[in-house]
Order: sequence, then C-alpha cells, then structure tokens
Amino acid sequence: MPTLNMNTPVKTDMELQMSRDSCMVCGTSEFKAVCEKSGFIYVSCATCEVVRQFPYPEEYEIVEYYTDYKTKKAADSVYLTDAGFEIFKRDKELTFADLGLVGGFVGKSILDVGCGTGQFVQMMAQEAGSIKGIDISGECISLARDRNLNCESQDFLALNEVHDVITMWHIIEHTLKPRQYIEHAYQMLASGGLLLIETPVIGVISTGFGADWRYFMPVEHINLFTQNALFRVCTDAGFRIQSWIRFGSGNEAGTVPASNKRAMDLSAKKLGFGDTIAAVFVK
Repeated sequence: MPTLNMNTPVKTDMELQMSRDSCMVCGTSEFKAVCEKSGFIYVSCATCEVVRQFPYPEEYEIVEYYTDYKTKKAADSVYLTDAGFEIFKRDKELTFADLGLVGGFVGKSILDVGCGTGQFVQMMAQEAGSIKGIDISGECISLARDRNLNCESQDFLALNEVHDVITMWHIIEHTLKPRQYIEHAYQMLASGGLLLIETPVIGVISTGFGADWRYFMPVEHINLFTQNALFRVCTDAGFRIQSWIRFGSGNEAGTVPASNKRAMDLSAKKLGFGDTIAAVFVK
C-alpha cells in the first residue's frame, strides 16, 4: 500500500497502476489523501473533488465482494431483510414527499438499478405501469425471484431499453464508473424521464467524522461525491436538476441517545448539510 502525506497533494506516477489511479469521474491523476479506513486509503480528486478509494479495487475484487452480498450485509442493513421492508417503504415515502414525487409514478415504466433483494420493486409493484430491478448480486436476485419479483442479474451498462424512470438508490457510490452510469441512464430514458439518485455526500459531516464516517466502506463504497460534483456530472450528461434534499446527521441509531439523534438529524435536514442526498434529474 502506498504511504501518503495526509496534507500534501500528490500525483501518481506508478506506470502499471496509472489507469487505476486516475479519477474515473474526470480523469485527473492528482489528489489529496483524506483518510485511511480498515487498511484502505481514500483520496479527494484535485479537479472534481470526488473522494475515491486509492487505488481503485480490481473488477474481480468487486465481483467477489458481491457474490454473497446479502449474507455479508444482513446483520447491518435492514434494507436487505424481509423485516426491513416497512422501514424501507417509510423512508422512501418520506423522500418522495420531500422531492415532490408523491403519486408521480402511476403508470410509469421504472428500472431500479442496484435493486438488492427487490424492496423498491415490491413497493412500487401496484403503482408503476411496469417495474424491473437489476443487480450484480446473484444471491440478492435469487431471493427477489423467490418472492416473484421482476428482478434480474444484469449489467446496467449493457442494457438497451427505454424507461420513464430510472432509480439508483445507493448505487453510484458502489460503481467504478459512476459517470458512465449517469450518461447511460440519460440515453435509456424517454424524453422528460426522471433519474432518481440517492447517495452519500461528502461535506461537513464526512469531514467532521473523518475515518469514522459511516459511509467510508471499502471495498463497497468506491466513489463518494460532493453535491456539486454530482450535480455537475448529471448536468454534463444533459439532465436538468428538478429537486433535491439532504438528510442524515451521520449518527447511526444506537450510537447516541435517540433524542439527540432526532435533533441532529432534523438540524442536518433543515439546514441542508446532511450526509445523504436524494435528487431528481429530468431528461
């Protein structure tokens, strides 16, 4: 593992690593070290400010990580369990209200990218005209299909379909190629179609927590955007920003008293500096 000065911008020059060391969002090879987490390094791109793993994980490492993803995450994430469906549904309904999307999916064709075990597909089955979920985790897709949900193990960048809505709930931070995902979504959407993205966001909370920030999660979280970087990539792809909301104080349930967490979460949301962003982009 390379040793980095945590205060000095550096430029990579390792010939065999160059393609992995250059930012996959903007191509820049200059960066500043941010933190070390569990033996992995995160750096901030000098040009686009996306915080990324350095060096990037290899494709085989990512595939290996997601082979038994549900098993890995079930203990930490209710969103992948049957018991967590009502929590997932409540959270998404709150987000739709914040974004002005209540009732906005009736009769629409929806593609849910990174569907996991299919909770969003399950949630929208009665409202959408059609909905399909895709994910690279065979384990998650198998569980979704056991519940007769329309979910498949497919590569999003290889799809050639047209949809009214594409959703990416906590997916672009997992990808090596987030810019290509956003550009491909633009190509797949019908005119006036919507791209919904929810993702961790670099800002005052991530800075305050440092390496203890809840979303520094190697190998899983590869590229972490600032709000400006996310908006720039989406508008460069041709999208118009319709609405957005930031929420989350960075404190997981049980780590601080419940009353304190509620107050901090409310402050982060009302003041617009939460560590998670949900946004709607229009083609």
